[in-house]
Amino acid sequence: MVSSEFTARMTKGGLAFKNMDYHLALEEYGKAVEIDPSDPDAWFNKAMALQNLMRDEEAVEAYKKAIKIDKKNERYWTNLGALLARMGEAKDAMRCLDRATELDKNCIEAWYNKGILLAKYGRTNDALICFDAVLTLDPTDSEVMYNKGAVLEAMGKKKEAEEWYEKALSQRVSVDEDSYRRYNVDVFSMFDTDEEGKVISDVEWLDRGSKFMLDNDIDRAVFCFNKAIELNPDNPEAWFAYGNSMHVIGKLEEALECYKKSLKLRPKKAETWYNMGNVFMDMKKLHKAIECYDKALSLNDKKWDALANKGAALKNLGRIDESIKVYEKVIEHDPKNSMAWFNLGNAYDAKDKFRKAINCFDKAIALEPDNPEYYYNKGVVLYERGRIIRAKEAFEKALALNPNFIEAAMARDDIIKGLRR
Repeated sequence: MVSSEFTARMTKGGLAFKNMDYHLALEEYGKAVEIDPSDPDAWFNKAMALQNLMRDEEAVEAYKKAIKIDKKNERYWTNLGALLARMGEAKDAMRCLDRATELDKNCIEAWYNKGILLAKYGRTNDALICFDAVLTLDPTDSEVMYNKGAVLEAMGKKKEAEEWYEKALSQRVSVDEDSYRRYNVDVFSMFDTDEEGKVISDVEWLDRGSKFMLDNDIDRAVFCFNKAIELNPDNPEAWFAYGNSMHVIGKLEEALECYKKSLKLRPKKAETWYNMGNVFMDMKKLHKAIECYDKALSLNDKKWDALANKGAALKNLGRIDESIKVYEKVIEHDPKNSMAWFNLGNAYDAKDKFRKAINCFDKAIALEPDNPEYYYNKGVVLYERGRIIRAKEAFEKALALNPNFIEAAMARDDIIKGLRR
């Protein structure tokens, strides 16, 4: 028979978890485990609290305790698999996720996590099978549609990828509590008051949303930012954060409106002007982007990322000499900025200054040797100048870092075919 104290601890833990007070949740679930160490849900809930506190090793052990008691619960296997995947334990993660889908062929979370893991390790066809399994169970899952598009794009199937991106965007609905309830997302049952009955402030909702953004959990972040704005529409930080979330999911017009509302309330925040410039860059409105970057720099002349992005906009407008001066200024401030060296190399290449371009790419590679783009662009410049063998080496290095780098593979294969003639 379940004791009343055990039930009370589990209930308090659940309330604390919903309010994202994971320390309190862990305390309550820990006491529940002490009362009844044979209850698998108590161990499972304790594991989730530990996981949200980034205490991954302890969370793994708690999930294993739950599984030892109940080996046929697909949720336990799914959560353990997802956590092991995050920790880089790919083989063990896949074993857990496979077990989850064996127990329940309709376990969406397990199929989704399998797809993500397989895609990460280049098994693109298998990843597509998993994503298709999810879409069979939930044809409206926009996140899976987007990830399917990303896998197809990595496979070089750009037309199909674009179709899935469009489907993903068309499925996104306006953010309201009812829409989230339909997807049964537990976090949206969060109370508007804390456990003491105090109304959660706009600042607290903003903080919660920011944490979700860090976890790349955009839908939850958007929900929280909306709550913050509902409570205080004059909070410039809430509009700024909401704009950032809209930018991430590709809703560029909405992002601009949010930034404008934020600037109306706080016009002298350089970061908002900078982010608005980035949206204009994505919209290919380069002159407007430069205006925003200049405004950000007028408020903070050491906003070097704004200066670097201004250089990119100038280069895209064909104002190469101006872009070179901008990148040189960024490098003068930060000689270890690999992206600035890379962009300066591209600018020199546009001016047909071969040796300077290669020197810049080499500088970028020395600073960030794991970036395949740097090797690829170096390879392109070498190939265009007839340095075939060195170009082939650069493309191969790019592929060693990213085996799915289609452009690098095609360039390398063209060179191999030419050498065989």
